[in-house]
Amino acid sequence: MSAYKQISVKDTKEMIATDIYLLDIRDQESFERSHIPNAVHLSNESIDNFLIDADKTKTTIIYCYKGISSLSAAQHFCELGFSDVYSMHGGYDEWVKS
Repeated sequence: MSAYKQISVKDTKEMIATDIYLLDIRDQESFERSHIPNAVHLSNESIDNFLIDADKTKTTIIYCYKGISSLSAAQHFCELGFSDVYSMHGGYDEWVKS
């Protein structure tokens, strides 16, 4: 089982131009109000559908509000067999500040 890594907002901005999964785990209302371009909203209700066709070898960056909840989500994705998983340090709050 691989372990997740943390990634900075700066490095995330460089990687989003590549073929990655960028997963927003904030609540639906927050996602609809504003999110990182090309992010996919993921909730407890939608994760199973996402996992059906997910490529577990694709780089996966997960973010939340402040980079705390995404830590456990990133660990969960590693446990599901994803091999290149990151939690974005500082979360969406840090993204909008940069």
